[in-house]
Amino acid sequence: MAQGAAVTHPLALDAVFSFAALWAAAARASRGRRLQPSVARFRLDLEPQLLAIRRAVLAGTWRPSPTRALLVRDPKPRRIAVPTFGDRVVHHCVGAALEPCHERRMIADSYACRRALGTHAALRKATAWARTYRWWVRLDVAQYFPSIDHAVVREQLARDLPDIPLRALCERILAAGGRPGTLYVPGDDLFAPHARTVGLPLGSLLSQLFANRYLDPVDHLVKDRLHLRGYLRYMDDMLLFHDDRRALEEVARRVEDACHGLRLRLHAWCVQPTAAGVGFVGYRVMPDHVRVRRTSVNRALRRLRWQLRHVGDLGDEGVRAGLRAVFAHWRHAQSWRLRARTLRRLGLLAGDDTPGGDR
Repeated sequence: MAQGAAVTHPLALDAVFSFAALWAAAARASRGRRLQPSVARFRLDLEPQLLAIRRAVLAGTWRPSPTRALLVRDPKPRRIAVPTFGDRVVHHCVGAALEPCHERRMIADSYACRRALGTHAALRKATAWARTYRWWVRLDVAQYFPSIDHAVVREQLARDLPDIPLRALCERILAAGGRPGTLYVPGDDLFAPHARTVGLPLGSLLSQLFANRYLDPVDHLVKDRLHLRGYLRYMDDMLLFHDDRRALEEVARRVEDACHGLRLRLHAWCVQPTAAGVGFVGYRVMPDHVRVRRTSVNRALRRLRWQLRHVGDLGDEGVRAGLRAVFAHWRHAQSWRLRARTLRRLGLLAGDDTPGGDR
């Protein structure tokens, strides 16, 4: 490097939105979507589009575009806010800058939205804890994404991002999906919830990152102050394990109080023996084996039947890809008979189950 040359801070807007970073973000955002009309139109003039985004961000004039509402009913009715492709590129650039900041803070047993982790790594850890401890409790947040408080997210952004322009950009993205609050937590007066802005839109990469970071203080409470070894979290689903039932109940109450401090409310919970099974990330975890949950099986069957009905649009390879994806997910459980039975239900296999049990 030449003597006296200026070093750009890695969180400066000029570095976060360099042309190389924008190009890589566009590649990530278009993965699996290249044939969508909006993506194809954007990529037709990719370089001018990326340069326009860079100029707008550096000038401070970039603003989130209106999202497209999409209602999905799998597994339950949810409203998805689909951002424009250009906004997704911006989200991926910001996400690439936020990820190292989050990684430095997060515990090893938080599994959502992290490289080399995910649902199957969480399943393996839950299986290990189920084989180790006698009692477990699952804590999950009621209406998690709609309940996330913007003031708390802004406080976390202030700690994570010393670069004020990048933080201001994140706050603009955050504010675009907000609405007045309605949730009362202990200590609120009559008007407290309505004076707050809450909610992260489903369907955004940054919503997932903000939501995963949101419960990081609870992780550190459990691991660093309460010293509970048997703990893991996947987004807002928390599993706690212990050999002492009363001690586990006390830790769960402390976690519930901490969630109230973050203006979140938990579903009803109770401590159960691990021998009865642990429901988590679409599986039923027993001390000696793992099963796919019936609700997950039913959803997969509906998708596969829909694909078979539309084989003319998807093509044979599209149907095979869907089947491979479902079976790859199921292989993390004892599911040999389930896979054979599914093939027969779909009319793709004749005969009885092959002897030998699940594997």
